[in-house]
Amino acid sequence: MNFHPLPDHWARQRSLAQRIATHVLGQARCRHDGLFDLVPLPGGFGTPPVGPRRERVRLVGGSLFIERVIGDDVRELNATTQVEMVVGNTIRGLCNAIGFEPDPDFWVGGETPPLGDPDEMIVLDSDTAAVLGEWYLLGQRAMEEAVASIPDAAASVGRLWPEHFDFGIDLAAQPDARVNLGAAAGSGVLDQPYLYVGPWGPERPGPAEYWTAPFGATLTFAELDLVESPLGRAVEFFLHGLSYLRQ
Repeated sequence: MNFHPLPDHWARQRSLAQRIATHVLGQARCRHDGLFDLVPLPGGFGTPPVGPRRERVRLVGGSLFIERVIGDDVRELNATTQVEMVVGNTIRGLCNAIGFEPDPDFWVGGETPPLGDPDEMIVLDSDTAAVLGEWYLLGQRAMEEAVASIPDAAASVGRLWPEHFDFGIDLAAQPDARVNLGAAAGSGVLDQPYLYVGPWGPERPGPAEYWTAPFGATLTFAELDLVESPLGRAVEFFLHGLSYLRQ
C-alpha cells in the first residue's frame, strides 16, 4: 500500500472536513484578502500566509494551527502558534479561536457546503486530514510535472477549492480548448479520492475507454494505492489526457 488507508465512513469524514475547509479555513482567509482558496500542506491543508500578521491557519491531524508572524525585520520577528483541538470542538469554537464568527451566508461557489449547526460537536478522524494532504500534494506534484512538459503552457496556479474540495489546475490544451486537471477528495461520481482530466467542451479524442466519467477521465485512490510508483503513474495519467486533447 502507498497511502494511509481511508478512515471508516469516508464520505461522512470528507464532508465534515469540507465544512471545516469552507467555514473555518476559507472564511479565515477571506476576511483578510477577499479570497477563499486554500493550499495542500504536509499532513493536511490550510490557508497561505495572509494579512498584516501573515496569518496561516492549517488543519493537521486532529489539530488546528493558527500561526502568525509580526514584524518587518527578519532579525526581530515575533512568531506565535496557537493550537486548538478539533475533535470535541465546534465550528463556532474554531472560528472564535481565530477571531471571527462563522457567517451562515459565506459563499465559495454554487455548491457551497452548508454551514450546518455551528455548535455541533466535531467528530473528525485525525487520519482524514493526513489522507487529504497526502492526496492533494501527490496530485499537485503530478499536475505540475505534466504541465511543465508542455511548451508555453498557459496554466493557472494550482489551488484547493472548498466548493468541490479538490485541488485543480486549469490550462489551455489548444488555443480553443481548455481543460481541468484535478485531485478530488471524492464526489457523487466516485466516493473515494480520485485524479481527473476534465475537458471544458464535449470533445473526447483518443480511445473512448480512456474517458471514464461524465466529465472526463479518472484515476482512483485504490488504483494508485497498488502501483509501484504512484507519482509516475499519476503523471502518465495527466500526460495521456493532455496528449489526446492537444491533437
